Amino acid sequence: MIKLLLLSSNPNAVSTCRKTLQALGIECEWANNVADTRRWLVSTPFNGLIIDVLTAARTSPVERALLQEFSDYYPTLMMRWNSASRKVRGLVFGEILDKEDPLGDFASRFCQPDRALIYRKDKRFTIHLNVLLSPGDEFTEQQVEKTVTLDLSRGGCFIISSRNWQHIEQAWIRLPDLADPTPIGVQLCQRLPWGEQKQIPGIGVKFTELQPDQQRAIDALCEDSSS
Repeated sequence: MIKLLLLSSNPNAVSTCRKTLQALGIECEWANNVADTRRWLVSTPFNGLIIDVLTAARTSPVERALLQEFSDYYPTLMMRWNSASRKVRGLVFGEILDKEDPLGDFASRFCQPDRALIYRKDKRFTIHLNVLLSPGDEFTEQQVEKTVTLDLSRGGCFIISSRNWQHIEQAWIRLPDLADPTPIGVQLCQRLPWGEQKQIPGIGVKFTELQPDQQRAIDALCEDSSS
């Protein structure tokens, strides 16, 4: 089952969206502010996010930056509520959805039932490390993709990649910039295919097998970037 989180401070929009989604067999939780949104996302897996444009417009610059991070992590529908017609309209990555059924169109086209994600708790920093990326731990010449990280956190990173990672749950990386280049097991948490979204293609991953020296080196890089 698809599960979505709706951010809106408009009770009419909330009521309409939840009733529509329920009729489609889609579960929908509700948050009326950014803080509640984050509490939901770090504790509960969701397949996508719906953000009320007017609610987002009333947030602080810091909160808007956090909403952008959420939107980068989840399939996100930017929703507008029309009080006159009592209908919703929406955009996803600049694409206009079905005017008669924008919520159902969003869920069916962009939200994968088997890809419910919990939002990462670790802050990510703009740190570029060289990466050898492989779907297996053999790192054969045919498998390896030479690339870089777009960002880095204590628990994971986003790796630029043009490869098709759909239906792949785990991979392996080497980070030659670290003193210990031991292969690191990673779990795929996010996939941005090349050409399908107006963002840099690649995968967001969570570290699952780090050596103690590797963890200390990554922690130090993040600490330096935060100071």
